[in-house]
Formats: sequence, structure tokens, C-alpha cells
Amino acid sequence: MVTKDAKRMRYTDDERNAKKKLPPKPMMPRRRTIDLEISLAELTVSQRCELIAEISEAILEDPQAAFSSSKGTGNIDSDDEGDEGATTSSKMRKLIEMATPSKNGHDDTTTRLAVLSLLAIFQDIIPTYRIRLPTAAEKAVRVTKDVKKLWDYEAKLLSFYQQYLKLLDSLWQRGEGNAKKTSGVLSPIAVTALLCLCELLKSASHFNFRSNILSIVVKQMNHRSCEEVSNACCNAVSHIFQNDKQGEVALEAARAISKMVKERYEKGVGAGLSIRPALVRTFLSLPLRVHEDEAQAAKLAEQAKTKKRKKDQESGEIEDDLKEADATVDKIVLARSQAETLHVVTLTYFRILKGVNLVTTNETGKKKNIDFATALLAPALEGLAKFAHLINFDTVKDVLGVLKSLLKTVDTLPLDAALNCILTAFQTLQGPGRELQIDQKEYISPLYNQLPRLITEGHESENTELAISCLNAAFMKRKEYSTVRVAAFAKQLGTVAMHAPYFTSAPLLAFLRQLFHRYPSAVQLLENEQDVVTQGKYTPEADDPEYTNPFATSAWELSSSKFHINSQVRYHAVGALEKKMLMLPAEDPYKIRAELLRNNKELHISYKSSKKKHPLQSGNKKEKKRSQVRFIRPRMTQNFHLM
Repeated sequence: MVTKDAKRMRYTDDERNAKKKLPPKPMMPRRRTIDLEISLAELTVSQRCELIAEISEAILEDPQAAFSSSKGTGNIDSDDEGDEGATTSSKMRKLIEMATPSKNGHDDTTTRLAVLSLLAIFQDIIPTYRIRLPTAAEKAVRVTKDVKKLWDYEAKLLSFYQQYLKLLDSLWQRGEGNAKKTSGVLSPIAVTALLCLCELLKSASHFNFRSNILSIVVKQMNHRSCEEVSNACCNAVSHIFQNDKQGEVALEAARAISKMVKERYEKGVGAGLSIRPALVRTFLSLPLRVHEDEAQAAKLAEQAKTKKRKKDQESGEIEDDLKEADATVDKIVLARSQAETLHVVTLTYFRILKGVNLVTTNETGKKKNIDFATALLAPALEGLAKFAHLINFDTVKDVLGVLKSLLKTVDTLPLDAALNCILTAFQTLQGPGRELQIDQKEYISPLYNQLPRLITEGHESENTELAISCLNAAFMKRKEYSTVRVAAFAKQLGTVAMHAPYFTSAPLLAFLRQLFHRYPSAVQLLENEQDVVTQGKYTPEADDPEYTNPFATSAWELSSSKFHINSQVRYHAVGALEKKMLMLPAEDPYKIRAELLRNNKELHISYKSSKKKHPLQSGNKKEKKRSQVRFIRPRMTQNFHLM
């Protein structure tokens, strides 16, 4: 055994003296105790901000202690949930009181800071699972202290979380009510409260009270007076659609949106037109992959699984708890959820299309209603085009019937809506509608008539990609047997490319090269008109491309495009004339368009530098003296005057 004297003998006198001269170890600063009983009326705004920061930091350091009374150290039960008459409040309760306008003297700054602090706290401490409170029978069973402590913590967390959600709802309702009575402008506190609900929906969609948050957010997706609120709600729902792995939350959100749209249209077509297009566009974020016919197999599998669980209920509950703990994706539940979501979304699209069709046919004199209707039409058709390959055979006939009625008045529709309508028809016929023996001439003729609209200002940069998608669906993904129809489209593309801006001309000419390669019979347009034996005249204004007689003329527009100011247009015009194959994917029309749009946005003009020598600069050393004597050497201009 080593005594203290023996330990002292290990150090020399010099070492002991040096050790004594060392500075003392710095002491950790003691945390200032937070006075939770102080009256807010006695504090200034800066002092309230400091108090909010101190309480928030203390809660994040130890959430379990922050839920209990400040005097009851270690006693979780000292601050019972919902007990408003407690002598001392917990840190969390104090922070909620500071966020309540009636208890902080209606100070807007304090309310907003406390509300945002509570949002950050709950986003940090909310668990990754859904809390299930113990039943009375489970509470009667004797459990360990750790389990009891966890039960109490989860119960208090749910209680304070519910109080926070009620506070946010009341702040929003009060702000919206005051806005309706006064000028119609929402207060900053109301906007902050709803933005907090949107953030909670993004980060805690798996947690309790999800349906309550979702109902508020979905209802405000169509808010007309405040665009910030509407955009925030639409972004939150789109985030749910994109990141929901199991599909159940996305199904619940899709049903809520569909119910709201249905209620609007039940009030009348005019009320249905008040729906914002951004609300309908959120459906595009859904990653649906399950065919509607596969839903039946998923339902049968789920029914068999339910019968098996009823026989052994205890093992079924244990299996559910294990799945929730593992956070694995149940493929049967995912297939059923996606199939039901697809059904709900398709019904919503049909309701919008039928409403738009009624407005455009019966209310031709009311331009305002037509504008609202066509604004809704574009996102609905875009969604139908995206999910058309997933719908079943029975729905195909209804889709095509609605599209035919819309295409009758296609010239009155915006260009994006018209092109989306044509694209939806092609994708429907190439997917589940392949078994239908339908002549696609009804959809090709409107496409031919809509191409010249790409020349008009305001359409070329937005709808070129849509037009190329329609052309791909009409001529690349299917075989066109009419040579006259192909030649008519080739001639139309050349005409449009000659008059459209360069970021529209280049991708159209690139597609024309693809068209010549796939249909060699259309190359006859490149021959001289005098060498072609034909009858009649070329009539480009005909509605049907079959009656345009394209072989009575030639594609002289390509010869004119060879001298275009843009190098990409010149390159693809020469490539079409020389019948060169398009080098994919480097020369993909979509890629060309994206590059040219970026150049146009950045005001970038690409050019090829010339390698020619200056005419007064001689390369022969022997004639150098003579050239300097006979000619006056001008200042070098870097060849810019020769470009």
C-alpha cells in the first residue's frame, strides 16, 4: 500500500515548488438560474428576448427536466399535464405563456420570437416514431422506473405539443378574422403561425396530430389574398408527396385536396374556377409507379393478411410494433396507397377538365371565366400526361372523350394547355389505350395547326419543349405510315424555324434531322422544285396536313437558315440539308434548347474566331523590309473587323 508520504517522495523539491506556482484551474461559470415567476410586464423587449433564448437553451439541454416544475427537481409528476393552477410553471409552460398574446401583454415581437423558438425546440425533440399512450390496463401493470419515466415524458411531450398546435391555430384564426374585417391584409403573427404549421408538417408528418396540421395547411393552399401563405402550403404538401416512403400520408393529403376541389365545384362552376393552379400542380410531385389494375392484387393480399392477423391477434400487434420500430416499407401497403392516390388524383383531374369544358363551350362571352378555366387546364393536363400510362382501360375512354371535346376549341386555349392536351392524348394511346383501334389523325391535325404559334412572342421559350415532346410522341414513339403527313410536318417545322427565335429554331431543326433519318421518303423535299413532277399547289393554311400537298414545293427554308446569325441554327440547317445523322445524346433537342436558353439569359453570343492573318502582315522574312517601306503598318485590330 502506497502512503501519502511515499507519494510526496516521488516529486523533488523543485517540482513541488513549480507545481505550486502553476495558475489555478479555471472554474466553469455557473449557469444563471432562470426566474420563471418573474412578471413579463416588468421586462423590456430585449430582456424578454434574452429570457426566451435562455429558456430555449435550457429546454434543449434537458427536455425531460424542462417539462417538470422548476422546484420539483427530479419529480416528473409535479407539473401535471393540463394543470393550469400549478404554483410553479415548467420551462416549457413558461415559453408557451410568452407566446400567448393574452399573457404577454399583446406584444407582437415576443409572440413571434417565442413561437419560432418553440418550433425549433419541437423539431429537435420530437422522436422519430408515433407516440402511443399506455392504456389503463397497461398502467395497472407494474413496470420499471425507466419505463414509467418514459411514459410520463411522452405524455407531457404530447400535451405541450398539442397546446402549441392549438396556439398556432388560434393565432391564425384570429389574424384571418381581423383581415376579413379590416383591410384584408394578414398580420405578421398570423403568417408566422401558418408558416410554423407548414414546417411542422414537413418535419413531423410521422408524428401525432398529423391530420390536424394537414387539414389546416390544405385548406390554406387556395388562399387568395396572401400569395406567401398559399405558396408555403403548396410547398409543404409537395414535400410530403415527394418524401413519403409508405404512401399513407400522401394519400391522406391527396384526399383532402380532392375533397376541397369537389366542394368547390359542387357550389358551381364559378366557385370551382377560384382554385389556384399551384394547388393542382402539387400532384405532379407524386412519385406514382403502381398501375391502377395492380391495386386489386394489393387489396387481396391485404385481406389475406388481415384474416391471418385476426386468428392470432397478439402476434399481429407484436409484428406491427416491430415494423414501426424498423421503419421498413411495406410493399403491400405502398401499392394500395399509391393505387388509391392515383384514383383520387385522376378523379380530381376529370372534375377540372369537365368544368373547363363547360366554361369554354357555354360561356364564350365571359372572358374572365375562360381565363380562369384555361389557367387550371394546363396543370391538370400536365398531370394526366404524367400518369396516363398508369390508368386502367376503362378510364382511357373517358379521358379521350374529354380531350376530343377540348380539341374542338383548341385555338381558344393557351398554347401550353393545347400542347398538353395533345401530349396527354398521345401518351394515353401509347399506354393503356394501345388496344383501342383509334385513328390518331384527330390529335395530329391540331398539333400541325399549333406549331406556328411558337413564333409568337411569349410562347417560344416556354413551350418549345412541350412541342418537341408532342412531335416525339407523334413520329418517333410510333410509326407514321402517311408520307404526305410526315412531309407536311417537315415543311411546317422548316417554316417555323426560319421565323422563330434561335433558341426555338435550333431544337426544331435538330428534330427535323431526326425526322429525315426515320422517314427517308420525306427527303424528297430537299430536291429542286423543277426536278419534281407533281400537281397542284402547296397550301400550308389547310387544317389537315394530308391536304397541304407538301411535295409541290421544296424545303427552301433550310437554305435560308444556312445564313442565320446563330451558329447552332446554321449547323443544324446544314446537317438537315446534307442528311447527316444527329449525334445523340450530345445533340439532343432538349439539351440544345436548355443551352441556348441559358446563353440567352446570360446575354452570351458564341462565335468562332477567325485564324486569318492580317492582310498587311507578311509572313516572309525576306520581304519584311520591303513591306515596311512600301506600306504604312496600321495598328493591330485583333481581326475584329474581319468577323
